[in-house]
Amino acid sequence: MQKKAKLSSKDRIIQAANDLFYRQGYHQTGINQIIKESGVAKATFYSNFKSKEELGVEYLRERDRVDTNATKNMVNGISDPFERYMSIINGVIEYMKTTDFRGCAFGNMAVEITDPNHPIRKEIKLHDDRFRSILRDVIQDLKDSDTKYQHLDIDNLVDNYHLIAEGAIVASKNYNDVWPIEKAARLIQNLVK
Repeated sequence: MQKKAKLSSKDRIIQAANDLFYRQGYHQTGINQIIKESGVAKATFYSNFKSKEELGVEYLRERDRVDTNATKNMVNGISDPFERYMSIINGVIEYMKTTDFRGCAFGNMAVEITDPNHPIRKEIKLHDDRFRSILRDVIQDLKDSDTKYQHLDIDNLVDNYHLIAEGAIVASKNYNDVWPIEKAARLIQNLVK
């Protein structure tokens, strides 16, 4: 039997923040609760993070790393270009179900941090840019795969796909149901006809 690697204090703090920020929100989560949940001393917390804001940025960086890798692995595991194109929105359906419709961690954080120049909001935009880059690659592959897709305007399609998916995630969260994303999947499919 293989031993499980022990997490560093910094990783335990990020893990606790990941759960608490996502489940109950950034503003509703205090540093003392994170310290308690992570099992570290207050001095240990502050030796790793100068502030809750710094932890919030690191939390989003870790979420971005995990989410981006998962999305890339998902699309790279599919050979058919059209199925790859649809896999992103179909993956959102499954994600919403498994998270009990809590929604996007980045969207949730954006609602709480309203200053567009805040470091946390900058991380949110970087995540969106990475997501859009994956979309761009998938759509370029689709366009290159068959002459029936040669008419696609990649930049316009990236914008439309992204906006439809973002809106569907919010509506799915609000309704606590998958129907908005299922409808979004049909809209996204129709974008390439």
